[in-house]
Amino acid sequence: MTAAAKGARYCAALACALGALLPAAAQQAPGAIEGLPAQAQQPKPGAIVHFPAQVPAGDSGLVDVPLPSASGEIRFMIDPASVSRPEPALVRYLLVARSRSGYRNVSYEGLNCADNTWHIYATWDATSKRWVANGDTTWIRANAVSNSDVHGVLDRNYWCDGALAAGDPGQLMKRLRSGLQPYFVPR
Repeated sequence: MTAAAKGARYCAALACALGALLPAAAQQAPGAIEGLPAQAQQPKPGAIVHFPAQVPAGDSGLVDVPLPSASGEIRFMIDPASVSRPEPALVRYLLVARSRSGYRNVSYEGLNCADNTWHIYATWDATSKRWVANGDTTWIRANAVSNSDVHGVLDRNYWCDGALAAGDPGQLMKRLRSGLQPYFVPR
């Protein structure tokens, strides 16, 4: 018997053996149901993203995000027209960061209340007047310690109620407009 024939015979035997083992492994997997394929890993919230058609030219109409211990170097504002809740735990919004010197950064972001993370979907390029998608798919943990982290403050104080968003977009903006909560309670 040639080496190629021996290899083919070995591969066939190995495939047969693995085929016999796979159903047993699937039955032993936690939550698996006999005869059904294993569930695929769920995508991160908000797989489909539609960027806002309009980006505010100035700060008029934007709502400040009050930060308890902000230094005043950067002012963070939300565009109320951009706030959406595409899923029960996900809030999307346009965030404007303006430095004291006048530099302005605009980003379209998501806040996932289920695991207290946030993500930048895209940033606005004012020169070319278009959104530049973020190639990084990483969701970042909202800082649960700092009072000056805008994402942590939105998560803790305004937009999340446990693992779910704290209402529809109108309710979320009403909570933000109400200003700082009477006390800060870290999670």
